[in-house]
Amino acid sequence: MSKVLELKSLTFVRHAYAVAASDFCGSDHDRPLSEKGVEAAKSLAKELSGTAPPPDVVLVSTALRAQETLKHLKGLFMEGTEIREIKELYDCSAGQLYNIILDNQKGFSHMLIVGHNPAVSQLYSMLSGEYTPFGPAQSRTLLMG
Repeated sequence: MSKVLELKSLTFVRHAYAVAASDFCGSDHDRPLSEKGVEAAKSLAKELSGTAPPPDVVLVSTALRAQETLKHLKGLFMEGTEIREIKELYDCSAGQLYNIILDNQKGFSHMLIVGHNPAVSQLYSMLSGEYTPFGPAQSRTLLMG
């Protein structure tokens, strides 16, 4: 039997703006947010506070820019929100992202994902049925039946 989404809602977040790769001498995984990214992450937190249900589980990439984006979103979380750092979110396909969601949904109603493109845009577009590109620090929430 195939697994299906059992969540009530699923919020996709693309990490905020990172420093330019050309201005950073470390690995791509370790690129931090730029000043613009910090401000964008703070704005995203304000936007989400009025529109998305609070998550009871968060899946976040281990990449520094995703971790730093999440830091600015923590005010949205309820006490007891579980945060799961998922290394595979860093460079996954939309299909792999879907499987990660399926593998982590049990016992939760509202999931928030802080990840990367193209997987975030592609999976949201597939699940919503409409092409939706995600820029840095953008989010969309799917409400399920």
